[in-house]
Amino acid sequence: MKRKIKVEDILRLIRVGDIQVSPKGDIAYTTSIPDLDKNRYVGEIRVVWSDGTETYYYGRDDSTPRWSPDGNRLAFISRRYADEKDRGSGIYIVGKGGEPRRVAWFKYGVSSIKWLDNRYLIALAREPVEGYDDDGDYVETDEAPLWFDREGFVAGLWEQLYRVDVESGYIYKLTGERYGVYSYEVMDRDIYYTTIEDWRYPYINILKYLKYGGEPKEILSGMHITVLRNIDGRLYFLGNKLEIGISSHNRLYMLYNNAAECLTCDILDRDIIRVEGLYRGSPVILYPDAGRSVLALYSSGEIVKLLDDNLYIYSFDVGRDMIVYSASYPDKPVELYIYREEGIEQLTHLNDWLTDEVELYRPEHIRISSMDEDIDGWIIKPNVERDSYPLILYIHGGPKGMYGYNFHPEMQLMASKGFIVGYCNPHGSQGYTEEFADIRGRYGEIDYRQIMDFVEEVCRLYPIDREKTVVTGISYGGYMTNWIVTKTDFFRAAVSENGISDWIADYWAADIGYWFDPDQIGGTPIENLKEYISKSPAYHVSNVKTPMLIIHSLNDYRCFIDQSLAMHIALKSLKKESKLVVFKKGSHGHSILAEPRHRRKRYILKLKWIGEKLNLKLEEE
Repeated sequence: MKRKIKVEDILRLIRVGDIQVSPKGDIAYTTSIPDLDKNRYVGEIRVVWSDGTETYYYGRDDSTPRWSPDGNRLAFISRRYADEKDRGSGIYIVGKGGEPRRVAWFKYGVSSIKWLDNRYLIALAREPVEGYDDDGDYVETDEAPLWFDREGFVAGLWEQLYRVDVESGYIYKLTGERYGVYSYEVMDRDIYYTTIEDWRYPYINILKYLKYGGEPKEILSGMHITVLRNIDGRLYFLGNKLEIGISSHNRLYMLYNNAAECLTCDILDRDIIRVEGLYRGSPVILYPDAGRSVLALYSSGEIVKLLDDNLYIYSFDVGRDMIVYSASYPDKPVELYIYREEGIEQLTHLNDWLTDEVELYRPEHIRISSMDEDIDGWIIKPNVERDSYPLILYIHGGPKGMYGYNFHPEMQLMASKGFIVGYCNPHGSQGYTEEFADIRGRYGEIDYRQIMDFVEEVCRLYPIDREKTVVTGISYGGYMTNWIVTKTDFFRAAVSENGISDWIADYWAADIGYWFDPDQIGGTPIENLKEYISKSPAYHVSNVKTPMLIIHSLNDYRCFIDQSLAMHIALKSLKKESKLVVFKKGSHGHSILAEPRHRRKRYILKLKWIGEKLNLKLEEE
């Protein structure tokens, strides 16, 4: 008989990603393995060779594997042998049967590498501007951003392109862009890359062409451009023309005669998040659709679906006769799979122990009609029959995030504790039309109404104990949790994590606030103060009756710590019930990326507090 899931089980799960298939059919991928004893994660690169043998490159913080064009060598980024306080990283190369050899070191870190040919690599790495304080005692800037989430202080450290000779280790600087390089691709020893011309609008990009030995030349401007891919000698890219601001869907483009030719604008109204090499002669794209991931071909002006199942795909790469992808299912953690014409093969079995040992729950999909729109939602029900159940509602981040058919360990944990778990995709979510994604100026309005309509439907379908109801969310989900308790007293407990409560403060302090907030709220606080206050939960706490647990991480630069402080202090000043928990480490994504002990404490704190408020025993032995 299988047992119930525990917090320790969640902490043992291995993350898999960054898949790279060589020209010879060898498969490299990264793993992030929790080490609970040392309270860290071990970043490994593993290779499944075409002959079926495997090699593990045991290092520390190894990432970004990239095959040479001939498939004989693998380059990767690592911090092997680096001091904990050192922010630098190096480039290593290794061949089959050999040991990794360091070929270059970048003092301020390297974030990306691509092979130019079999001897040279192109690296994207940070370089300080003139006058940068190398001791790290202070930073100075007359622009923004000052800091960036997960990276810390970045003012004066722009990313530039470098050519690295893997034989001699010689590094040659290629670009000196005022605001750095954002993305790049190699084409026949030449390079295409994107930059910006105004720090106030980092989502408006310029595409430049750098001929080998020449000077950069501007090709395109005025668009948002993300992924660049050299596919069969042609430059494809994902981007949009900001039709609805930063909520606009990315389309698939091809550079033709130095102009952007949109290939999917008229045939697909979904946000394409990735494009890779040729399969059956056509580029492979990945896009979300109503909670699931779709792997498809762009072929002769049509979208041809390859995979359209109830699963969530995180990354993929294309080989000669296969597509290798990482995916999870609602009741199965992430693994690697191989898609071929003859069928699908599971390549890794890193987390199979969980499905073998632990009782996991498959969600029920429901669809409701709310505010003249169809809303997808899911319910996880514990395998125990009761007269009534406590309810916990989860709200995703974003707002252009998406719930659906991926594995949610925390939701599985709460279902094992006897909760009905509910979650949905309100207006503003990813995976639907561009019109549906557009929530500019309507935060806390249509999304709030649709979320509460979903809750009422859950209560209609299942016997919910209305005295035992919880709402929780992270980031935008934290914002909506803060907002909901100012609008209704339906919930008996609320857990807000790393969410916004004061849009005015967010505009000044958050790493993206100065450009994200004007697009989403409308104008700056100076221009539109009334609307900023109207959409900020901290200014409406007099309506709150629900006890709140507010969690934040100190190194969150996406939603700064002052957001949770504002909500907590505002509540306490009116003698409302609020508990604030601040983790002294951790970025915006600390719930999944922080150190294992940090994550364990978060789960324990959350279970203990919810149990106290609902008079339930949730803590583990």
